[in-house]
Amino acid sequence: MFAALSMTMGFLSWVAASPAAATSTSSSATTVTADTTTASVRPSADLSLFRPGNIIADQPFFDSASMTEAQIDSFLRQKVARCQSGYVCLKDFRQATTTRPADAYCSGYSGEGSESAARIVYKVARACGINPQVLLVMLEKEQGLITHTWPSDWRYTIAMGQGCPDTAACDTRYYGFFNQVYGAARQLQIYIEGRYFTYYAPGRTWNIRYHPNASCGTSPVYVENKATSALYYYTPYQPNAAALRAGYGEGDSCSSYGNRNFYQLFTDWFGSTQGKQSAVVQAAGRPEVYLISNGTKHHITSYDDLLVLQSRLGRISSVSTRYVDDLPTGKAAGRYVHDPRSGTLYLLEGDGTKHRFASVEQVALFGYPFESFVNLESRLIDAFSTGAEVGPFIRSGNAPEVFAIESGARRHIYDGSAWQWATRNTPGYVATMRTDAAQALPAGATLFAPNTLVRGASSGDVLLVTPTEPLIHIPSFELAAEFGATTYRVVPDEALARNTVAPSSLTLGVTCGSKRYLAVGGTLMPVGADTGGLASTALSDAQCAAWRTSASTMTAPLFVQPQGSGDVFTVEGGKLRHVRTYEQLMSLNGPRPLALIRWSRGTADFIGRGAPLLAEKSVVQFRGTPEVYQFSGGQLHHVQSYATLVSLGNGQVPRIETLDSAFLQSYPMGTPIG
Repeated sequence: MFAALSMTMGFLSWVAASPAAATSTSSSATTVTADTTTASVRPSADLSLFRPGNIIADQPFFDSASMTEAQIDSFLRQKVARCQSGYVCLKDFRQATTTRPADAYCSGYSGEGSESAARIVYKVARACGINPQVLLVMLEKEQGLITHTWPSDWRYTIAMGQGCPDTAACDTRYYGFFNQVYGAARQLQIYIEGRYFTYYAPGRTWNIRYHPNASCGTSPVYVENKATSALYYYTPYQPNAAALRAGYGEGDSCSSYGNRNFYQLFTDWFGSTQGKQSAVVQAAGRPEVYLISNGTKHHITSYDDLLVLQSRLGRISSVSTRYVDDLPTGKAAGRYVHDPRSGTLYLLEGDGTKHRFASVEQVALFGYPFESFVNLESRLIDAFSTGAEVGPFIRSGNAPEVFAIESGARRHIYDGSAWQWATRNTPGYVATMRTDAAQALPAGATLFAPNTLVRGASSGDVLLVTPTEPLIHIPSFELAAEFGATTYRVVPDEALARNTVAPSSLTLGVTCGSKRYLAVGGTLMPVGADTGGLASTALSDAQCAAWRTSASTMTAPLFVQPQGSGDVFTVEGGKLRHVRTYEQLMSLNGPRPLALIRWSRGTADFIGRGAPLLAEKSVVQFRGTPEVYQFSGGQLHHVQSYATLVSLGNGQVPRIETLDSAFLQSYPMGTPIG
């Protein structure tokens, strides 16, 4: 049985002919013409690329999911717009089918009372693991049924040439359209199994005839794969040079056409026989590039968009002009696409990822009219891996600068540290925005990392960055360091052109919302209402958000011990007053645990020194003046004579401490001493 079946072939050739010519007997040496072919099949495949050892690769041959039933039906209707009166064309053909049990070659078939040709092809392809495109091509090459507008019943009876060897009559057991399609698909799997058929086995060289007439000769062919082997079992001849030169026409008396026509039809209708055709195609000799999705072509108008689509959909496939022309035209294709299964709108990126748009407003912000998306079929949208949602970060086209979108404006993220801050709570995905859409957004203030010090190139003002505007002028680097701000950058003037600056300078004390703090060594120390007269800058909680805060609160009087110093000061009147004895310190501190603020010496110098705290009964003199005073009861008392001074020292001149003359006015004056 298998040997007889292996010789099935129709060897159709498509050239212009009268209807009478189309009724001629088919054989390997003659041609039969379907009258509609010149309109439905246009020769565009490059037959110089025909390889007798690899007519079609295994991957496309066995791709049983290449077309849905609806796509097959649409394909048939595209090929025949209108059938001649009195005939039933394949697009409208229906037949009752029988149930076939599963076996080693097909998974079985569930028969129905009436099924369309498209449904039969679809179900057989799935059951037997053969690409439905292969079955459609075989229906055309054997009996011209895809493009015929007045097919006789006989064409359906032997639709695939199954059981019809060139050298004998057809086997009636295989009559009928369903029997032909199912039987042929199953037979292809029998061939591929390699159990009963070994004389065209892949991986070996075989002398393959050009024609049933042995005198036409043979040539050695290295059969590369199973699919090509199966085609030779089905149609055991290779085209000669004359057949290849003729395209769809006739060659010479030694020409055969079955495998030539298979290659040419598949290429013209479905693209390359050497692998899964890219969804990105270009017709030979034309500049336009299209994305093919759901049987519709979408013009790719931007080179950047083309690169994005190719990142996952493959390089451009060269296809026939007929293939492109037969497809309906859809919207222009770009990065804005839609998954109809979930209703999700995505932005595609050049790294092969897709990113969900979170809102209609976001789509508009990116410059896409809402309805301009292209519906991608599942295999295309699934080719792109899913990334983070479209968020606040964008770049304009391929430009390297990254921006954050805030309140409808784009803020340039100045450097890496600014980027780390901006993305601290996000995945950090930067969406590619169309250049025109990005330029339409107003430019906002430059985004710097908080606690960075910046200065415009032509300015002397050093400014501290907080998480929100405005920038704040700092009076000294020492003070900035107490806030932890030690990174300093000189930036172009234009980088600060849109940033605002607070009217007042930063102070060591800040009020964040309703809480008071002092900046100490990079940390905000909470303090009570009394800050010893130190000034406080009012800031929002958002402005203070980048600074660390301590858990413990300090209350007045505040004590300061500058780093590297053994002296302790208390803060009064916004100045540091030296606490000169341990007894004074303990008296001022009271029963609470002693806490010392450790400002840098530079910060202490910036605050400035006030008059030192004097011990009771101490004797002082102010530089540049002759008067001597005794400090008593919180007041200075002028010692009016030398004798009095000696008496204060119990018969000796007491130790006289010299103070800066500026401090004289800091102490209240009491009654002079005799």
